[in-house]
Amino acid sequence: MQKSKIVSDQPVDNDPIPSEDLAPHLAGRLSFLVHTISARIAILGNKHFREHDINHFSARILVFLLEREELRVGELVELMLLPQSTISSLLNVLRKRRLIRRRRDPKDNRSVIVSLTSAGVQLAGDCDGLSARVQELMLRDISAKDKQVVYE
Repeated sequence: MQKSKIVSDQPVDNDPIPSEDLAPHLAGRLSFLVHTISARIAILGNKHFREHDINHFSARILVFLLEREELRVGELVELMLLPQSTISSLLNVLRKRRLIRRRRDPKDNRSVIVSLTSAGVQLAGDCDGLSARVQELMLRDISAKDKQVVYE
């Protein structure tokens, strides 16, 4: 069996998938369904966060910082799976809104550490609450056994 690497460095089986297992149209494929779910969550979040002038990516950064207190910018890049330039732009917006603070890592002056301000903690709690409610609604009608499969 031939293996190849993808972004996560996990091996992928390149053997052909039988045609009867493939969804004939894009809208029926799992990758598109995952995209659709993600897009709908973003739309819901963006409506909620518009009043704070942030988007769902910024909201996720705030929640990560709420959970972990502080992170290096490089860690955020890894967690968010976004380019460094995108993370930097998002962090600049959050800093201008006085939701985060940035400082140099005393152990490595090349690294920048990000943490929440008191206003950031408040908004991050709001973002986390919305995320938890969305999660609850999405999983409400799924059995415990099926939830276990999703998280394994």
